Amino acid sequence: MPIEINELETRRFGITAAKVTELKADIKKINAAAQTDRVQLLTIRVSTDDLARVQELEADGYRLMDTLVYYDRMLADAPTPQDALIRLATPADAEAVATVARASFAGYFGHYHADPRLSDASADAAYVEWAENSIKGCGPKAPACVAERADRILGFMTMRMNSDTEAEIILNGVHPSAQGEGIYGRILASSMALLKVAGRTRVVTSTQVNNITVQRAWGRQGLRMARSYYTLHKWFNNSRAGCGLSDLGLN
Repeated sequence: MPIEINELETRRFGITAAKVTELKADIKKINAAAQTDRVQLLTIRVSTDDLARVQELEADGYRLMDTLVYYDRMLADAPTPQDALIRLATPADAEAVATVARASFAGYFGHYHADPRLSDASADAAYVEWAENSIKGCGPKAPACVAERADRILGFMTMRMNSDTEAEIILNGVHPSAQGEGIYGRILASSMALLKVAGRTRVVTSTQVNNITVQRAWGRQGLRMARSYYTLHKWFNNSRAGCGLSDLGLN
């Protein structure tokens, strides 16, 4: 199948949501799979180098929602700071991290928020749930770091081991009350050190192209932009049992 159901989006938005996994698959094949699975919202990411594919998708009813930029860094020369503010997260930190995510992602504008058919409140909650679940499931293959001061968690960074050599920084945030203190840079440096000690030689991460502040922080830590993607959505007129207008955030 060229698509895969996105369980988190399906649960959060009250619709059947999926993502395209075979990016080069024929559009008719993708749409047929969406109809078979009664998908209502389908998401695809396409390299910004492939404008012909983007235009083909737009002609079929897909709409541009955001532009994602990827940065990377080799870890051989990454510093190994000893930072008393930063520690490994444990599942017990999930509730506190959710509180940080709720505050730090307020007003964030990702591809969920860009879609007028998804409610902003549900989009905000999706990021909070993502952060909380990541901490609940953290471990050697998906570690996380938190910044903690006076028993209060101020920031977090979740990661994933993509392979024996590559790791990815997935989700991160700093509570607004602690922003401007350099905490984000300290979490980033400590997280890269952790990945280096774990034997990874390269780290990758991504954000929206207009998230300038974070990209500047990445640049200061030696990360450089490597590639970029457009995120597109397509809606289908498939119904879902028990799904009403309030579930979709449309009323």
